Amino acid sequence: MSIKNLFTALLLVLTAVPVVCLAKPPCPESIISLTLASDEILVDTVRDRKKIAALTYFSTDPLISNVVEKARGIPQVQANLEQIIAKSPDLVIVAGHTNPNIRAHLEAAGIKVLVLHEIASLERIKKNIELIGEAVCEEAAAKNLVEKMERQIADAKAKIPPHAKAPTVLFYGAPGFTVGKGSTINDIIENSGGINLPARLGLNGYSNISTEYVIQKNPDLVLTSSYNPSHPDFVGHMFKNSAFRDKKIIVVAGKHLDAASHYAAQGVVDLVNLIFGTENDADR
Repeated sequence: MSIKNLFTALLLVLTAVPVVCLAKPPCPESIISLTLASDEILVDTVRDRKKIAALTYFSTDPLISNVVEKARGIPQVQANLEQIIAKSPDLVIVAGHTNPNIRAHLEAAGIKVLVLHEIASLERIKKNIELIGEAVCEEAAAKNLVEKMERQIADAKAKIPPHAKAPTVLFYGAPGFTVGKGSTINDIIENSGGINLPARLGLNGYSNISTEYVIQKNPDLVLTSSYNPSHPDFVGHMFKNSAFRDKKIIVVAGKHLDAASHYAAQGVVDLVNLIFGTENDADR
């Protein structure tokens, strides 16, 4: 058989092979969120609120939630198996650190479980938004959310004075820890025109530190969160501590600085404003 005839025969065989289309899984009609991050992402992506069967009780806490008003009227749930299963969800969203027994029991009950990436950067947050968008059939809304997040950060960075000196920043949280590379706070600091001092000194992740460590490293700015539930007087004590008398302490709202959703972009907006005195009211 000639090369030409062989090619023709092969082409006929290939065109005769039926095309198999993999059906896309049905879109969930009853979604339960077991993380504050997914609470915030869901209410800003899912158009039909009736599909959100429950959010966490954190969703209406004004100290940590960015979606208090949007979450009102949506049932709340805790990580209680009986309570969750009673709502007959077809999708439950959990964090990577959620009790694995809960996930195993839900899957054994035939309920689909979506496990979010552990948050270690702003990029991971974007990945989780896309992951949730795909799981709830709201890919376009999720894409818009990511783009909005990126615009907020870009707009905030654009307001940093072009020749401003980048200050060294050290995050100090209750009861006494700081953060290096591999954290959203690191990304927020670096995107806000600051230098995350522990990260530049080689620290990765989270590390316990003392007041003496902060004084010894001598950062230009000491950054802390307004939300310290286990140590509610932490920020007040910092301002009263004579060791910090010569330090500039900046406090960012915990619901922005500690956010594991697209609202972390507001942390960048807040910090740029506090460091450089810029106004970002249009982003609020």
